[in-house]
Amino acid sequence: MRQSITDLAMELERQKTTRMDVVVDSREITAVTHDNELQLEFPVPLGSGDMVTTFGITPWTHGQISGKTGIPKKYYDRLMDGHQGLLADNINEWMLEKEQRLVRILDGNVRAFLSDRYRILDNHDLLYQSLDAFKEAGAQIHQANLTETNMYVKAIIPHTVEEIREGDSVVPGLILRNSEVGAGAFKVEPFMLRLVCANGMIGESSIDKIHLGGKKEAGIVEWSDETKQAENSTIWLKVRDTIESTFNPETFSKWVDQVRRGADIPIEYPVIAIDNVVEQYNMTADIKGELLNHFMKGADVTQWGLANAVTRTARDLEDVNMQVELESIGGKLAIIGERELMKMIV
Repeated sequence: MRQSITDLAMELERQKTTRMDVVVDSREITAVTHDNELQLEFPVPLGSGDMVTTFGITPWTHGQISGKTGIPKKYYDRLMDGHQGLLADNINEWMLEKEQRLVRILDGNVRAFLSDRYRILDNHDLLYQSLDAFKEAGAQIHQANLTETNMYVKAIIPHTVEEIREGDSVVPGLILRNSEVGAGAFKVEPFMLRLVCANGMIGESSIDKIHLGGKKEAGIVEWSDETKQAENSTIWLKVRDTIESTFNPETFSKWVDQVRRGADIPIEYPVIAIDNVVEQYNMTADIKGELLNHFMKGADVTQWGLANAVTRTARDLEDVNMQVELESIGGKLAIIGERELMKMIV
């Protein structure tokens, strides 16, 4: 959901006090049903002993369990609809492996089912490290979103303005994206905001850090703030350096120069171009219809116009994850070379 930076910070503070991470032997994890709801049951170390505790399962975690056990997702989803007992039997049959899993819990639900080597980069820590760097750079928060799987924070420098063509101005920004549940790498990417319509597009990653760390011991994962700071200090330094360099006017000018070239390249066959873009990036039929509508309505049948049709379509989407994905596709289309573009538009 889209929210103010204050609301996002408050929610992350709340989650910090209610979440729990436990490393569990997979042989001790049991799928059970209660009131037709599939749940996971496993021992949680509390005090002097273990207490077997039952947790709900988020939709994202169901997908991870499906992948881990090898149960086809289509079959898994079918059993979820009225056959939870049979699904629990399937999970328990295929879960019996000698390995440990990092189980991430929030508000009584398992929100992630991960390797015990998963490197924890918390949204809370990332946000507060970044806000200081934004302040130093004179940046403003443009948009903040927190979904079941990802956090996105976009910041812009409103007083640095470049023109793609006369009357079509853009300002520099960046987007931070992070997943605490294994839905993708931690990324810092350039972001360009088009002032005439508030479309945004995303450039190539400056930081792309997978969540891979050292093996964790069984039990509750309890790290002090000092330990986490020491563990991730190199990443935080790189984040600050990347924020500074991304907001550098010279860096932004080079990106704008790349984009300007596309503003002069015509798309002679718009319908064919849209068909090829949709096929290459596996877009849905609904998105295809919106994309074609915005491309033709925009009356800018150039490479730049094609990229903006994609980012304009993104702006209307309620699914924030898909919105960001389309903004990334728009960024790619804006600067791809002539040879690759020709393959796509004819």
